[in-house]
Amino acid sequence: MIFQYMPKTYILPEKSRSRMQKVWGKSLFGEESEINARYQKILDKKKYKTVITVGDYCSHHLPSDIKIFDKLVQRKAFAQKHECSLNVKNPAGTIQKESWDAIRQAIKKRVNVCVDGEEDLLVICAVILAKPKTLVVYGFPNKGICLLEANLKNKTIFRLILKKYFATESKRESIPR
Repeated sequence: MIFQYMPKTYILPEKSRSRMQKVWGKSLFGEESEINARYQKILDKKKYKTVITVGDYCSHHLPSDIKIFDKLVQRKAFAQKHECSLNVKNPAGTIQKESWDAIRQAIKKRVNVCVDGEEDLLVICAVILAKPKTLVVYGFPNKGICLLEANLKNKTIFRLILKKYFATESKRESIPR
């Protein structure tokens, strides 16, 4: 079963946050010019139908069809050059129910999403909701970028992560390890 939509709010408990701070997918680390060249080669070779960038640095510096950003880079104000078509509130450590809707609409309409709060965990939404032949790109602070294909394997991994490490709005008790 391919999962398309998760209509609830997810909260990442403090004890699970370190588990999410790892490389998901393929990493491109190094100097900015080297990363950009390698990224462009991958785009040229793979011919993705859609590219989604999550985070201000990636959205500002890398070509993509859909950009998800919060106008902050490492918690400091950042002058983003791209327009927002959709706005959503998404506090740190959460994936709000409204964020699922906003990203679903952004994918359908191929528009950008501005986040009031934090966009980091919205990589999960982007991968789960994206159609096949979509690449999701996010920044890895002080190192480079990570690339995730929206394929069945990655969608399944993120669905399992949501189930194992996140609480839901209606079920805030402790999450099993």
